Amino acid sequence: MNRKFLFAGGAGAALIAAAAAAYLYGGFVSAQPADAADGAQAQQGPPPAPVTVAKAEQKSLAPRAETPGAVVSLRDSRVAAATSGKVEWVAEVGAEVKEGDVIARLEQADAKFTRDDTAAQVRRLRARADYLESFYQRFVGLEEAGESEASMDEMRSNRDEAIQALRQAEVALQRAEINLERTEVKAPFTGRIVSQETQMGEYANPGTELIRLVDTIHLEVTARAPAGLTRNISPGETIRVANGADMLDGKVRAVVPVGDDRSRMLEIRLELPETDWYIGSAVRVNLPSDRPRTVTAVPRDALVLRADQISVFVIGEDQTAKRVNVELGAAEGGFIEVIGDILPGDNVVIRGGERLRDGQSVSLSAIPAEPSA
Repeated sequence: MNRKFLFAGGAGAALIAAAAAAYLYGGFVSAQPADAADGAQAQQGPPPAPVTVAKAEQKSLAPRAETPGAVVSLRDSRVAAATSGKVEWVAEVGAEVKEGDVIARLEQADAKFTRDDTAAQVRRLRARADYLESFYQRFVGLEEAGESEASMDEMRSNRDEAIQALRQAEVALQRAEINLERTEVKAPFTGRIVSQETQMGEYANPGTELIRLVDTIHLEVTARAPAGLTRNISPGETIRVANGADMLDGKVRAVVPVGDDRSRMLEIRLELPETDWYIGSAVRVNLPSDRPRTVTAVPRDALVLRADQISVFVIGEDQTAKRVNVELGAAEGGFIEVIGDILPGDNVVIRGGERLRDGQSVSLSAIPAEPSA
């Protein structure tokens, strides 16, 4: 009985040992392929990084320097009275008016009286001139009847004097009518009322300022710069102007070749396209500091900025990224000059470069349209 029990116990222990050995062996076998896969992945490296590229280009760029400027109106007038009279009405500040609209009105009573009085004088002098002309013509036909030459000369002189008096009165009538029209002061151009220089009830003489009218559509930029900068600018040239984050291209209308007495700076006038910029806005004018030169330029998005270095990733024919350290030069629009081992036609990364490593393989996405200069 004891012998059977010992035999059964020994057989059970053997079975347990065999099962444990089989489990350990199976785990060892199954672990081998996973370790081999990890080794293969380590040899292949990280998967290709998706990037977007653009071409480095050969461009004609000029070094730039910024100078402050201001937005001004092409037409800013203080409209004055052209005749005398009490001010009856003035347009409100902020009103938008069109060319020819009435913006102020003077009392018309005196102007109407002067016009009517002068018109009566014209009618009286015309009647006298017509009478003397008829009287003279009657005696011209009777000259052979014995009328003296002196009498004919006197009649002719009286007729001519009446005609000249009539013409003088007609000129006075025209002046009176113009003065009556001038009691309604009209806008010389389309714009906005900025201020009232006089108020209702005040008396205005010719030359008295009534209203300040500003054209808010046709704008310019005025800026001052040293002669060294203005020497590289010509009328008609396009200059970039920045108003905060907004950018516009202004056309050089004039470079005033007269230096300020104190600063010795010259004034530059730039025409602006139609915009919602306010008159008086402070702007930055990007002026060329030297003549344009041919350079290798890349889109600004290609720059990878680090604390101590600026670099660009260039994609080679083997679809790997190469970090190229560069120095920056002239810039214009969306492109900037790079000085380094980059040639026109090289593919440079403009999206995804922040996560790239030197020598990493990449997969290219669609190349976007070229940025506008």
